[in-house]
Amino acid sequence: MLKKIKIFLSKTDNFLYKKFGSDRSIKVLENIKEAQKIFLCLNEIGKESNIRFVGGCVRKALLGEKIDDIDLATSLEPSEVKKRLEESNIKVVDTGILHGTVTAILNHKKFEITSLRKDISTDGRHAEVEFTSDWEQDALRRDFTINAIYADIEGRIFDPLNGILDLKKGEIKFIGSAEERIQEDYLRILRYFRFFIQYSKKDYDEQTIRSIKQHINGLNKVSNERIFDELKKILLLENIYNLFVHKVLGEVFLNIFPQFIYYQRLKNINILEKKIRFRYDRDLILSSLIVDKSNNYEYFCHKYKASNITKNRLKNISTNFEKIKSKKFYNEANIKKLIYLLNKNYVNDLLLFSVFINNKIDTQKIERLLNFVNNCEIPKFPISGEYLKKHGYEAGKVLGKKLKSLEEKWIENNFIIEKKLIEKSLGKNSKN
Repeated sequence: MLKKIKIFLSKTDNFLYKKFGSDRSIKVLENIKEAQKIFLCLNEIGKESNIRFVGGCVRKALLGEKIDDIDLATSLEPSEVKKRLEESNIKVVDTGILHGTVTAILNHKKFEITSLRKDISTDGRHAEVEFTSDWEQDALRRDFTINAIYADIEGRIFDPLNGILDLKKGEIKFIGSAEERIQEDYLRILRYFRFFIQYSKKDYDEQTIRSIKQHINGLNKVSNERIFDELKKILLLENIYNLFVHKVLGEVFLNIFPQFIYYQRLKNINILEKKIRFRYDRDLILSSLIVDKSNNYEYFCHKYKASNITKNRLKNISTNFEKIKSKKFYNEANIKKLIYLLNKNYVNDLLLFSVFINNKIDTQKIERLLNFVNNCEIPKFPISGEYLKKHGYEAGKVLGKKLKSLEEKWIENNFIIEKKLIEKSLGKNSKN
């Protein structure tokens, strides 16, 4: 009887998949040659599949989204997984073998493979797990129903918690009790925000929000690195401003990130055409939330250990914040000077950021200036230290100061400097 029920559920899952998705979308996973090799290595001919795609990659395949990470679940224990992979000359890294996870690397592609497991205990950061061969038990320990969808290499769907149906309805549901799932890993609070903004077609569940509010301080137990990694994914959401449109969700989110005092700026990019909108990466979105003419951004970068690239981009915007407000900033001559003094990427950042702080900005003009930056040839200063040495200067601070002075005059004069000006500056009265 139990076997018949499982067969019925499997057929139902496949029906829902056909109704919901498309053969083409799931084939994105099926056609990954490296995945085919891993499945062949871990499966046994004539027996039920030992390994399946799971989580985000399945969800994204069903929706036709870009797939970046590939997670696999297996009924084999990690030691057996490792043994079989190594016997097939597949590189294996013990990324979290105590918790059942190894990473297979093939042709520079990474596949995180986790053995089916159930949680024995957890402190909101780390869980003590026990391996199992029960796929449904593994599904029950996951966070949301839309992340508990499995698929084998043949495209067959295993969806024990009706995640596909919830995805279709746009309903973001914790598996079982929201309170229990949150206490198992407090980072799930941020993951709820991400999935709600990205996929929800309904209003939030009040009980879920109550559980989030009740346990929001649990995020203090989560490392800032993990929090920032999750935030980066939220910053990349095309409709991120909707997070703040929802009054209750916005208040809770700002309680977690009180530094995001300028979130209203995000409204401005909603009116941009796609050809400009796609230029806004996560650092620019982050800058819109926290950067002004002060150095307040430094605290956020320090707290969440932002990369030097991110810190320097935010510093560039903060340093030039007042310049962006000036009409003189937006002429090509000034832009060319900035390209020389900064670099093209930094100037592009300033132009794109200007949309956040100027409601009356002409976006077509911004687009023209972005194209100007892209095509602009960076000027080369025609005077060298060797030239000054020929005119009596010795290597040292005096030479450097004179060279800097001439360069400033050259820049100020739109990258033109006459020979007479050079000679006069050097104290030479050449008659030539």
